[in-house]
Amino acid sequence: MALAALFPPISVMADKIHVVRKGETLTGLSRLYDVPLKELAKENDLTTSSKIKIGEKLVIPGKNSAPQIAWSLKRQLDRIPVRSRRWKNIVIHHSATPNGTLKGMDRYHREERHMQNGLAYHFVVGNGKGMKDGEIAAGERWTGQIAGGHLASESLNQVSLGICLVGNFEQAEPTSRQLESLAGLINYLISRCGLSRNAVKTHQQINTVFTRCPGRKFPVKKLMEMVS
Repeated sequence: MALAALFPPISVMADKIHVVRKGETLTGLSRLYDVPLKELAKENDLTTSSKIKIGEKLVIPGKNSAPQIAWSLKRQLDRIPVRSRRWKNIVIHHSATPNGTLKGMDRYHREERHMQNGLAYHFVVGNGKGMKDGEIAAGERWTGQIAGGHLASESLNQVSLGICLVGNFEQAEPTSRQLESLAGLINYLISRCGLSRNAVKTHQQINTVFTRCPGRKFPVKKLMEMVS
């Protein structure tokens, strides 16, 4: 059902690609490029103790760049054909529950809400309770480029990508990793779908029926500062 579970976001707006040479190590490269070892490892889906091989290509993170999704996830998402002008909006929701998973939401939407295509959203971002903190999973509405089921207006559903963050943001803010992952995913979708920052909306901002979603504690301003 899920296309991919994603790793934490990485910054690749001003990055470099380094081809590993004989004798080089992650520690040595972190010193060479003045990049923290943990950040360099995270950029490349490695651990700080990972061995690197001659000829391997490593992403050297640029400084002060907007959050982006990991290359491994980007490669998977890029395999999905997206028609030009298919999407017009990117809409942010919360699950209004303390925990959750893509599979659990999909089951609820199919069995309780009788939605033929299951999960109403295109993506789900975990908070560490049911899914890993900052983990992103893509559902069938993304892989099949199917209209969303997350808005009251059917016409808006036809052109609106839905992203649901696990958590109740009436009670607490998203985790920092959730917010970074969300920003990275939004930056990817803006680029991939030919959109602008103006396409990013909360459920409350765009819905034709009043809703508090994604909650009064969702940091809209902070998120938009991370969106390129």
